[in-house]
Amino acid sequence: MPARLLLLTLMFGALATLNAAAAEPGYAENSPESCIGCHDFGDSSPVHPLLQGVHGASDRAGTPMAERGCEECHGPSAAHSRAPTQVAPGVSFGPRWTTAAAKQDGQCLACHGDDSARHWEGSHHQQQDLACVTCHDVHTARDTVLKPPGQAEVCTLCHKQQRSGIHGLEERVQFNPACSSCHSPHDSKSPHGVMLDNRSEGCASCHNLVTMATDPAVSDKAKSYHKVMAQTDKTCLGCHVGIAHVAAAGVAPLITEASSSRRVTLFYPGQSDSEWLLSEHPGSQPLRQGSSCQQCHRGDEPAMGAALADGEFAPATRELNVRFGTDTGELVVNIDWSGTAAEQDLALMWGDRGNDELTRAGCFAACHSDMPGMTRDRGQQLDKYLLASRLQERQIGRPPVVRDEAELAALREAGNFAELWRVKLQDPVAVESGALLAGINWHQDSLVKSSAQFRDGRWQVTLRRPLKPMPGGLSFAPGRELTLGIALHGADNPGGEHWISLPMTFATDGINTDFRAD
Repeated sequence: MPARLLLLTLMFGALATLNAAAAEPGYAENSPESCIGCHDFGDSSPVHPLLQGVHGASDRAGTPMAERGCEECHGPSAAHSRAPTQVAPGVSFGPRWTTAAAKQDGQCLACHGDDSARHWEGSHHQQQDLACVTCHDVHTARDTVLKPPGQAEVCTLCHKQQRSGIHGLEERVQFNPACSSCHSPHDSKSPHGVMLDNRSEGCASCHNLVTMATDPAVSDKAKSYHKVMAQTDKTCLGCHVGIAHVAAAGVAPLITEASSSRRVTLFYPGQSDSEWLLSEHPGSQPLRQGSSCQQCHRGDEPAMGAALADGEFAPATRELNVRFGTDTGELVVNIDWSGTAAEQDLALMWGDRGNDELTRAGCFAACHSDMPGMTRDRGQQLDKYLLASRLQERQIGRPPVVRDEAELAALREAGNFAELWRVKLQDPVAVESGALLAGINWHQDSLVKSSAQFRDGRWQVTLRRPLKPMPGGLSFAPGRELTLGIALHGADNPGGEHWISLPMTFATDGINTDFRAD
């Protein structure tokens, strides 16, 4: 059946079964017809697979399409149907608008809160700011993560160490059991608990205890131990711990443990600006909901740099050693890296953890499409700025509107600005600091002191800054958690053609931050 004909058949089936709730205040009078009028823009429209899936089954009681149609999930959207480019749906799942994760989840839990997601509240994934739609997609005939072969495709977007498969046997990844045979994504149950429930189903998909009992390659001692599996309170994890993926010590923690020093990988960002990240980037929705770039991309820097450089910019990454310490009331930062004497400058951008823009995106928060060398550069020669400083962003036919000085002062007072340090590496070596909001206001007297030297192919830079709050700056005192981004400009890469880090976290006395100061 042609796609459009199938769509019409399903649509009118849905209209025939919608109850009188569609006429309730706030709901569109002719949903889903009014929705489909715009959202059926061709065979690639996500409306088609939705209506072919279980959520779009109008002849099945209890499904969204058998109730209020699109608005059963998207909430009252009469205002959106009247002004679709100006007013968001009642509940939006992106990409243009994004409702808070808790409200999105509420739509799903209204149906699934009594079954598969009954323990979602307080679960590990919820505490990490993941929403139902981070993993699930209802605008498809069959959700990828519900198919055992597709689970790893979704899960390894974050759990990257598991891409090599069970026991690190990458050549056998296609034969691996489903992630959910050992792990429970909707609650905080450990793999041990899951495997107690399903009798170690994941292991048994490859390891047959009956066959192993007569296998001459299996020792008598192991055969004896395996007999305990007849007891329902035993799992394979009782003995075989830390071997399913890699040794436990070999997995980088998703929740960081503070260190005073570590190697940081900077990567070439191309023309990735805030506007793209918040609208067209596949991760735009979790980013708008509060997730950090680190949450998905920790460890991806080399791959991202190579993809964005696309063979036209080299090197795609740079490795820096970064160390933090304190000395007589000052923060001391030591950074060294391999390079050439012609390096231009090193920059550090700091933000209070209450500054959502910097917490989520780090250096990207100050990079925009209308800046020099970016996708919408029209010669405005704009400096770096934060979106919080704008009442209205630049759009076609709409100039940007910067907040007045009183509003900017209130933002600065609340800590919604970035403190920028820039070390100029060429003679004479110099350092400057400034406050970044609507632009960069360089301090008359730098809050930072620096020294830099190049010897035997390596740069060594030392920065010192008082821990206490400084006029026009932030506080680095114990108990204050900050976001940090690092950028390096080489000899032949001006403007946006540089290397930057993902956002990192710092606290002088940090525990779960990336860095602390010794």
